[in-house]
Amino acid sequence: MEQQEKKELLIVVDAGHGGWDNGASSSDGERLEKDDNLRLALQVQKELLCQGVPVLMTRDTDVFVSLQDRAAMANEAGADLFVSLHRNSFPRHTPNTNGVQNYIYLTAPESTERAAQLVLNQVVDVGVQSNWGVLRGDYYVLRRTAMPAMLLEMGFIIDAIDNILFDKHFYDYAAAIAKGVMEYFGLVYKERPERDPANTIEYVQNMVNNHFGLTIPLTGSFDESTRYGMIQALQMALNWDFGFQLEVNGQLDAATMAAIPNIQKNQQGNAILVLQALLWLNGYDAGPLDGKFRSHTFVGLCTFQKDNFIPARGIGDSHVIRKLLEE
Repeated sequence: MEQQEKKELLIVVDAGHGGWDNGASSSDGERLEKDDNLRLALQVQKELLCQGVPVLMTRDTDVFVSLQDRAAMANEAGADLFVSLHRNSFPRHTPNTNGVQNYIYLTAPESTERAAQLVLNQVVDVGVQSNWGVLRGDYYVLRRTAMPAMLLEMGFIIDAIDNILFDKHFYDYAAAIAKGVMEYFGLVYKERPERDPANTIEYVQNMVNNHFGLTIPLTGSFDESTRYGMIQALQMALNWDFGFQLEVNGQLDAATMAAIPNIQKNQQGNAILVLQALLWLNGYDAGPLDGKFRSHTFVGLCTFQKDNFIPARGIGDSHVIRKLLEE
């Protein structure tokens, strides 16, 4: 009898909400759940892929995907585990509206509970305000998926400290989720001491390439080839957003400098995406690379300005752009 080939492991990482469905939001309305979910999902994907574990994303951009399609996608792919990532909320803030929790379906078997507990344990070990444990709930993606499934609430988006922890421990949380998933399948997670900076830069290089059709080498460092490509991206963004006819030559020449407008909060477009990418390349958290200038980008820009002795107005002008592109 011929031996069957062992099926390759497949993990579904589901970024909750998306597109017109913002999910929950912070108390000031500036921070949207869909953005935090996607950002974390993409980092979990990178963590698992770097460990050699195949991943299927239900979405990897800011688009709406129905609950039915999310479950169907996982079922049709014959996935082995479904991990849905969310931020929690509540109609009003109370002393108890903080911390993490992991949901499984009402009648989920013990094996699913074990998977959820392993992932939650790893997240809690990183550091959280409170641990609500593994809970049972009647969520569609838990009810309609054919494999073990969990819905992980990564802190309350209406709680300021939970938001600070989410940002502070972002990379460690993503690694923790990957570790828990791998532990469930008996796999050993290989620590990567220089995981954060290199992978972040490589991710930005890849995103800029995809968006602007460039070929920046995926070096994982903010090198000369990346600077050249980022200037090309800037020139293309200025042409697309403002109707300039700049030569896309990768040179920060007088014409390019003169075309740079004041980039500020509540604007959106390709130039915002370039600003976000440059902040990330310089080691500043600018939030999702989505071309939308919201509070996360504002804070990252102000921090960069303070560190470089520039008035922290949160406005990206030609002086800021030049500074971001310096060696």
